[in-house]
Amino acid sequence: MADVYKIATLNVNGMASGVGMRMLDEFLHKQEIDILLQEVTHTEFDMIRGYMAHTNVGIHNRVTAMITRERVTLTNIMRLLSGRRMAACYRGVWIVNIYARLLAQHTGRRGKTFTTWNSLFSCGHFPQR
Repeated sequence: MADVYKIATLNVNGMASGVGMRMLDEFLHKQEIDILLQEVTHTEFDMIRGYMAHTNVGIHNRVTAMITRERVTLTNIMRLLSGRRMAACYRGVWIVNIYARLLAQHTGRRGKTFTTWNSLFSCGHFPQR
């Protein structure tokens, strides 16, 4: 039988508050989430028991995060300087987190954004920080 992992994305404003972090902690444990992908406004996730956060803080304070159970070990974590994209490998599977608000605001750049992302990712070239 193959291993099954639960991966979720969550976009919620105000997660930095104590109430928000308790709700996030409860959600992760109740749903038994292994990997959570988020666009966040902060980098403090110490309140979430049994999980660790991998964050990418960009040059304009844009932050993407991958929050994983402690037993989930990500490798090859890659981050773009903008903070809008990050990727990591888990057991041979690439997990990609893209903060795509930019695409909604600048629809003319949508094709260029995905073309650039695809070429960087598929060629194995990803600017490191």
